[in-house]
Amino acid sequence: MSPIGALTLSIVFAIHLIGGFSWFTHGRHTPTFYAYQLDRAPNDASMWMVPYMDWFLCLLMASPGTRMLGASLSALMQFYGIVKRVREDKEAALDLALACCAVVASLDCLFES
Repeated sequence: MSPIGALTLSIVFAIHLIGGFSWFTHGRHTPTFYAYQLDRAPNDASMWMVPYMDWFLCLLMASPGTRMLGASLSALMQFYGIVKRVREDKEAALDLALACCAVVASLDCLFES
């Protein structure tokens, strides 16, 4: 894996890991990150699977054999969130940066020699 690919994969991995932890603890230990999450998705009964999905993506990205799948799924979910935020006329720069990191990580896994 190239240094850029490793860096972008680490960023995406860390965001999902912290995201799952933050959602489970309702921001008790990560209040700023939890506020960021609540801005994107309200914490109601319909969002019960969010931390499980975050940690499942981390599990996929941790294994070299499924790394590309995990990064690709992360990118798809981020792009879905970007479209949703743009339709609501909300700022989506951080979401776009994370989606770009996931795309770079996916492409790096694809072209890995």
